[in-house]
Amino acid sequence: MAKIHESIEIKASIDTIHALLTTPKKIVLWYDGVDAVQPSSDYPAVNSSIEGAMKILAVELKAKQTVLENKPGLLSYQLEGMANGTQAWRTTDLGGGKVRLEVDTDFNLVGGVFGKLAEPMAIQMLGASARKSLENIKKMAEGH
Repeated sequence: MAKIHESIEIKASIDTIHALLTTPKKIVLWYDGVDAVQPSSDYPAVNSSIEGAMKILAVELKAKQTVLENKPGLLSYQLEGMANGTQAWRTTDLGGGKVRLEVDTDFNLVGGVFGKLAEPMAIQMLGASARKSLENIKKMAEGH
């Protein structure tokens, strides 16, 4: 199973960051490579879902994310599509008006041998996308 972990410090409240993470119209503004999402009517409730697509090397990867947990400090998903696994967004209050936002993604690419061969490149590309997404969230949360 491939693993990606990225984090960033942000001068904002946990509530501000959580709102960015769970508002579909905002998600497309910060999530690197995602142009559109389709949430279920009850999103972001537990067991609700949001579907979208991300382009990596001109290949569109479609995914469905089902909410496993949604509480202050934690938003986690089950991932299904070209990659199956989990993703968790965690916020930690650091004091002084700062928060650490972390994202952990554990996944397996579908496609058997081809998926295994593509995994190192996918880790590199998805890691870069996660870093860019965190930077975008920081800019939005801090009002830049």
